[in-house]
Amino acid sequence: DDWPTASSPDREMLEQLMRCVETALKKELTGRGGRQGAWDVYVAATTEAARTAVVEALERQPNRPRKVLGFKPVLNRRESMGAEDAMVEALLISRADVFVRLVIGSSGFSTFAYLSNALRAQNEWVAGMPSLERSGAMPNYLVTSSCGEGRCFLASPEVRMARISWHGKQYTQRSCGDPVVRVEHR
Repeated sequence: DDWPTASSPDREMLEQLMRCVETALKKELTGRGGRQGAWDVYVAATTEAARTAVVEALERQPNRPRKVLGFKPVLNRRESMGAEDAMVEALLISRADVFVRLVIGSSGFSTFAYLSNALRAQNEWVAGMPSLERSGAMPNYLVTSSCGEGRCFLASPEVRMARISWHGKQYTQRSCGDPVVRVEHR
């Protein structure tokens, strides 16, 4: 995972994030007739300073969200409650229509983003709530300072997986067979 190099975005990064959000809204949420409806946003961050800065920037926008959602999770992911809060955020984000990420000081690889996209295929936990069921890839926009200034680009929603079979049959063969071979033959 890439880790942020600052506790919150500077003014230029926030401005770029707002432009990227506007681009994503126009491209992904504009309906027939060219009209964009009301929209909500969920803000997840690794620091309280970053969360506050993004929420304040969103609330200053002329086309601001109807609701800014979020909760104050335990940000230390090494604590049990922090890891659970990260999973809750990943589940919530997996139901989004668009995912816009701001990454400070790195290229933007994130296992959290890949987890959110992978969870999108899991609809069992929202059974009985069809409005929350999702399928297919979620548009995944990324703003980062290390890939060129003023950039907002679509990142791949595809989940990169480690190939466990690389380790050899001694690690994948079990008493009930080889689960990797079984999955590959489906």
